[in-house]
Amino acid sequence: MQSSLEEVETELADMLIYLIRLADKLDINLITAAQSKIEVNERKYPVEKAKGSAKKYTGYV
Repeated sequence: MQSSLEEVETELADMLIYLIRLADKLDINLITAAQSKIEVNERKYPVEKAKGSAKKYTGYV
């Protein structure tokens, strides 16, 4: 019997495999997509305003 952590690990592995296969089929570079999303989030949630807050991004503009 798997521990809860092992079950989560297995599910995360399944999700990762699915994500990689889907990205491949759609010709999406996951590294580039993640970098772009990080850049968007940096603009939406500037550290000096957002750190320690759970406000929606519209609260920082």
